Amino acid sequence: MALGLGLAHAGVLGQDSQRVLSRLVYFVATPALLIDLLSRTDVSDVLGVGFAIAGISVLAVLVVYVPLAIRRGRSMSHVVIGALSASYANGGYLGLPIAVYVLGDAAFAVPIMVLQLIVYAPLALSVLDLDATGRRPTIGALALAGVRNPVSVGAMCGVLISVAGLELPEIVGEPLALLGGMAVPGALLAYGVSLRFGGAIGSAHRREIAVIALLKLVWMPAVAYVVARFAFGLDSHEVFGLTVMAALPTAQNVFVYASRFQRSELLARDSVAVTTLVAIPVLFGLAAILA
Repeated sequence: MALGLGLAHAGVLGQDSQRVLSRLVYFVATPALLIDLLSRTDVSDVLGVGFAIAGISVLAVLVVYVPLAIRRGRSMSHVVIGALSASYANGGYLGLPIAVYVLGDAAFAVPIMVLQLIVYAPLALSVLDLDATGRRPTIGALALAGVRNPVSVGAMCGVLISVAGLELPEIVGEPLALLGGMAVPGALLAYGVSLRFGGAIGSAHRREIAVIALLKLVWMPAVAYVVARFAFGLDSHEVFGLTVMAALPTAQNVFVYASRFQRSELLARDSVAVTTLVAIPVLFGLAAILA
């Protein structure tokens, strides 16, 4: 992020570079990353309790945010970006390192990542695509939009390869891994550029971002904690791990998706920044209470 901001200040990257980087991440790097990651993941192993808790916590956020946003007269695309901002956790960039080095098991981060990659993001992007083209979100239209969506196609290809037990030949797997490696730095560079040209953090949607931060960092982990402890009766370490995953800040992917469709970009950008900063004391607090 700092490098993207610095390059933009120095004039090396212009305002248009944010769009170019975001489109590269969306159309090329992310699909390649999904095929590479999911094809090497036994999807059946993650469709368990952690997956269910992640899904329940996401739904708990949506049933609160979506009616509020609709009541305030927000557009469909704004509602989708806001809902993603309030519930799409940074499972890859922060979740995996925390799961490995703090919780001692990467398996804590995988369920929420798989849920977001193969279910949540494809559905949300299909709705954004329909809204951008002015079509109604019927089941058939959603299915067609999903086929046209590179993130959905990449996710489904990765899942199918995994389920079929296939191993990609090196001549295919290595280029995919190289292109997929561009997803994380590309998204972060684009975000850094947006900080230079998009105005100050919090210059718009202040109240809504405050609501999003509360939902993402308080309500979502609270639901995950209650469900993990009382509904599934998990042990204290598992409850701690799943609660921490739910308390992760908004993922930069949300900003990439907003940039791709040029919808509510400031809302996504500021949600990422605010939740990332506020997540630090929240995560320390959870560790002090639950660990």
